[in-house]
Amino acid sequence: MRSNKKRKKSKKPVTVMNTNEKNSSILGSKVSKRKVISRLHTIMKDIDKVKQEPTVSQEEKKMKVQQLELEIEELGGLNAYQQSSLLGEHLHGNINTSKWVLQKLKESNVRATQGSKLCLLDVGALQLNYTKHTKWLDAAAIDLNPQCEGIIQSDFFEFKVGESDAYDIIVLSLVLNFVSSPSQRGEMLKRCQKLCKQDGHIFVVLPRACLDNSRYLDHALFQRMMDSLNFDLVAQHDSKKLSYKMFRKAERRRGSGEGKASFNKREVKNGKQCNNFCILMR
Repeated sequence: MRSNKKRKKSKKPVTVMNTNEKNSSILGSKVSKRKVISRLHTIMKDIDKVKQEPTVSQEEKKMKVQQLELEIEELGGLNAYQQSSLLGEHLHGNINTSKWVLQKLKESNVRATQGSKLCLLDVGALQLNYTKHTKWLDAAAIDLNPQCEGIIQSDFFEFKVGESDAYDIIVLSLVLNFVSSPSQRGEMLKRCQKLCKQDGHIFVVLPRACLDNSRYLDHALFQRMMDSLNFDLVAQHDSKKLSYKMFRKAERRRGSGEGKASFNKREVKNGKQCNNFCILMR
């Protein structure tokens, strides 16, 4: 009797299979991808610490930074970092952020007026996610080291400097957690507040571990931070490992707004298994 074992072999989703085949030579196993991201994260934090160390001379700082940057290059540089991140959504629940963004915009009846388009900024984009929706979206995608033609090479902190109310929609998908310092994460949210139009929307996607298992941040505290910037929570969704949040920029409330609120580092949870992810706003 012929064996049926091959027929019983479980199938992976097509999207996962295709992406793994395309990137297998670069990325290796899921475990190695996570290790690359984790190690590069640590190195970037170390670089930030060295730059801000007051007792170290400029020459020593330069040498230490060069050593750390060399280690980044040995790991494959920013290309390895971003290629590893390219499968982040699949590794964290196989949900594409742009699909959720488009779904929530439609559910909330967010649409452009006749003859115009909504301006969308996709920060840290690894792909052009909104090209099929050009009839109603004018999407700009930026990244420090673009992996796809059409993505603008730019640092978010230097993008559209001096401008305000430029975008109807801003997407930060797995971006805040890649910013090396807690204070810069806070500055990123403040910049979003400035660049976002009145009644515009911001979408934030974070690993659930940043909100569920951090000593210094949880869902309630993050929502208070956004509330201080006049962003109201509109929708949220948790996949197995990612937390999706949609906010709308409301009218400025008394005592709130950019520069008004201060959120310092303080414990909201304790435990040996907790991580140290944090967002500071001063």
